[in-house]
Amino acid sequence: MQNLDVYREIVTWKKPLQVSRTQLARVYLKLLPKVEVIGITGSVGKTLTQNAIYSVLSQKFKTVVGDENLDPTFRIPQTILAAKPWHQKMILEYGIEHQGDMDHYLNLVKPHIAVITLIAPTHTKYLKDVEGVFAEKSKLLMALSKDGYAVLNADDPYCRKMAKMIQAKVWWYGRQPRGPLARRAKNMIKISHFKQDFKGSQFRMHYLGQKATVKWKVVGEHQLLSAYAAATVGLIYNLTLKQIAKGLSRVKSPLHRLNPIAKKNWNILDDTYNSSPKAVVESLKTLVELGANRKKIAVLGEMKDLGDLSISAHKLLGGKIASSKVNYLVTIGKVASQIAKAAKKASFKGKIITVLNTQQALRELKRITDKKTLILVKGSRHAHLERIILGLLDKSTGINCFHCGELK
Repeated sequence: MQNLDVYREIVTWKKPLQVSRTQLARVYLKLLPKVEVIGITGSVGKTLTQNAIYSVLSQKFKTVVGDENLDPTFRIPQTILAAKPWHQKMILEYGIEHQGDMDHYLNLVKPHIAVITLIAPTHTKYLKDVEGVFAEKSKLLMALSKDGYAVLNADDPYCRKMAKMIQAKVWWYGRQPRGPLARRAKNMIKISHFKQDFKGSQFRMHYLGQKATVKWKVVGEHQLLSAYAAATVGLIYNLTLKQIAKGLSRVKSPLHRLNPIAKKNWNILDDTYNSSPKAVVESLKTLVELGANRKKIAVLGEMKDLGDLSISAHKLLGGKIASSKVNYLVTIGKVASQIAKAAKKASFKGKIITVLNTQQALRELKRITDKKTLILVKGSRHAHLERIILGLLDKSTGINCFHCGELK
């Protein structure tokens, strides 16, 4: 039985079509017995991890992956239906927002390998708290068979907790494994010599005496999380370190996820696809690191779907910004103004601007920017902060709605 609640945001007349497509995908999957599914979930970094794993495995296998800008409700059945008999691996992102979403996806297709990025407060409006997030996302691991593989982040306490709940084989990845996991560090991918500029990053990978250099078309040191995970999946499938490095060097950052955009008068970090407390903090670090000799402006919209945690999460974020080297903090909307209030209360040394909408924000940005400015724009996708990006680029085309695929 399908969980029809996952179609809650689809217009009524389209629901029968999506239900039928999902049923068709379930039947079609039975005609693809040789395809192994790699499933990904977590609170951040899922889509980049999906793209990275696809790029790595494509060095050796016929691999299929879905459209990065579709919600899993659409993307998972669409990806299954796009698979051909000759495909060997299928990469699926198991993104969830509500209780029961994961059950629906697992009823359709279970993975052979499950990759967890990390667990943090996201969609707590529906999942209540971080423990609710943990409970829903850990279902992906519980669906693994004894012959399956769990690829887990050794730096995340929730992933370490998950490992005790499953019978599948566990492969760890991460920067600083602690406690009992420290003994396994020699069997884990290591990354060193990381450096980045506005065009991308570069780093060196190490594994059992082997070395390989990766030219990573992605900014943000925190996004190495996806490189670690993808490389580990590559090791499971016996790829060489050189094959893994070649695959990672071909990865492109997903659209509107911390994408650097260079313009004559200023540079922009477009991070408008979505937002959560953990993700904002990491994006702000990248803003500061890349904007060392520039005026640094953080444009922040509301972090949606946090429920009872919303006000406290926005205030906590404001307190963290207060101790950063950001020069301007621009908040958009009533809820996001809590970030500004908390930053001011915590003696933020930069300048604070609060506005109600994207049009006002755009006017303020054009007033305060100059040739040595780096602007981070981040907020949940329902806030449509991509309008600011288009305005800064002097584009007057229609605005694409990520959620429904239509022009607004």
